[in-house]
Amino acid sequence: MADSRSSAAQELLEQIRCLAGSETRALDAATAGLGDAEKLILSTQLARVATYIAACVEYSGAPPPHVLPGNSSGSLALSAHGPAVLVAAHFVRNTLHRWGWADVLVDAECATRELTTAFVTAIAKAGVTTPTRMTLRLRAPADRRLVIELRDSAENARIIEDAGDLLTEQLERISVRSGQFRANGRTVLWCELARPELSRWI
Repeated sequence: MADSRSSAAQELLEQIRCLAGSETRALDAATAGLGDAEKLILSTQLARVATYIAACVEYSGAPPPHVLPGNSSGSLALSAHGPAVLVAAHFVRNTLHRWGWADVLVDAECATRELTTAFVTAIAKAGVTTPTRMTLRLRAPADRRLVIELRDSAENARIIEDAGDLLTEQLERISVRSGQFRANGRTVLWCELARPELSRWI
């Protein structure tokens, strides 16, 4: 069974490479008999494939940078203290219901709680008494993939940087991939979730 999957995957890879290397004249000849509607459908499907492949590239620990055209994104600024964990979970639940992404809701809420709890705990341990901010962001870098990001703010950037690794085992278990990315003194905690239909490709 594993060998047949490997063979099918290799065959698909060769087809992708062949298509990607096609010259425009060959593409013109292949699509000459298609109507405009089918050409639009094919171009949309191929764009999704290309975006998905690009989203799977590892960017030195950074979250996937692309957002699929037509997909939504949303963000919420939060005060980095205990009640923010529940507020963030409600935001994720409402946003995913609005997008029609209820099939990934349980994992998305769990991931959001893991990210925000780690962030809030790090700030609490530092003994900070004045309010600081964090920003939660949801986006779709590829069709049927969800990225959840939690970004620090100028007031707590040093605290989060000094806190070390904030990714939990639970977060890594439910994610396709996750990371803690630092650049220019700022930190982003993130994870990428796959909707159930993609599980057969992972």
